Parts: sequence; C-alpha cells; structure tokens
Amino acid sequence: MKTTFALALLFSCLTGLLMVSAAKNPFPILEACMSENGVTLQDFEDIKSGKMQPENAKDNIKCATQCMFVKLGFMNDKGQLNNEKILEFVPNAPLKAKMQDALAACGNTVGANPCDTAFQILVCLDKQAGDMLNL
Repeated sequence: MKTTFALALLFSCLTGLLMVSAAKNPFPILEACMSENGVTLQDFEDIKSGKMQPENAKDNIKCATQCMFVKLGFMNDKGQLNNEKILEFVPNAPLKAKMQDALAACGNTVGANPCDTAFQILVCLDKQAGDMLNL
C-alpha cells in the first residue's frame, strides 16, 4: 500500500507501470531518488493535484524523475527510453496497447537535458495514459 501511495504522487501512469511488479519494489528507489535530489512527497503531490504546474517544476523534481526512470531501467542516463522495459511492467494486453500508444506519442520528447527529458516524458505519458488505473 505504501508503494502505491508514493508512486501515485508520480502520476497515475507511472503508478500503473510500477505497482504491477511485486518482484521489484520501487519504493526504496523512489525514496533514494527523492533524497538524492532534495525532493519531498509534497512536491509531487503539488504537481499531481495541479497546485504546481509542470512547467514550473524545479530541476530537482525533474532529476528525481530521471533518477527513478534510470534506476528502474526505463531510461538510460542520456535520456533515451527503453520502451520494452516499460512495457514489461504493464499487466495485460489492453493496458499494454494503451501504453504502446502513449510511448509512441511521447517517446521522442526531448528536453533541455536528461532530467528535463524524463520529466517532460512523464508529463506527456500522464496526459496520454494517466487514466490507466484511475488512481
């Protein structure tokens, strides 16, 4: 439950991807990336709730996102997505098809640096497939 709550703060889309794998508990990764970048749960809550607009996100939030993506194998350190690895976390065919569509729409997003790229991709994925689990 703790894992689901924490990941929901990183947008519904990422939550859906990460919570389906019991073998790889992402909560320690989330904690480590937040700690390394000086990010709090409230920072992600503010983005999720709309209190902070994504375009106003600070670099530390963007780098915490990139840290998560890299440590989970979803992205390399240069900002290139590993779509196959992301799709491994999707539990069934209908959700997998929706995520493939979202990745096709968002996968070529490029930001100012790898941190910005990861964050921009996350925002795009949330817009494209954020309702996957309605969390």
